[in-house]
Amino acid sequence: MSQKTIIARPVNINLFKIRLPISALISITHRISGMYVFFVTLPLSIFLFRNTSSELSFSNVNTLLKNNNILSTFVYFSFLVFLYHIMTGFRHLLMDIHIGENLKAANASAYLVIGLWLLASLFTFLRFGS
Repeated sequence: MSQKTIIARPVNINLFKIRLPISALISITHRISGMYVFFVTLPLSIFLFRNTSSELSFSNVNTLLKNNNILSTFVYFSFLVFLYHIMTGFRHLLMDIHIGENLKAANASAYLVIGLWLLASLFTFLRFGS
């Protein structure tokens, strides 16, 4: 009979104690944003586009978005999540064709995507404010 060797492995990994590289965090948030886009942004877009089939209904939706700050902020936020998902997806596609897949380049592209997304968010909310 053989004896089993007991290896001390972590049973529950605390993800808040592990320091992941920024490229791993971008990958995780890309998946989360994909779920948000599928379950929130897509139905919202379908609802808004279906309700703009005539000039009168378009005017009603436009008035609703102008007068309801909560709804318009939600629509802008959903757009920004969709934009983030597209930008990180493009980054992943480049890495799939072996462009920037070493750790230094992956981290640099992650910071670039975050910077461009924050810049786009700033311009979106500056436009939203006026």
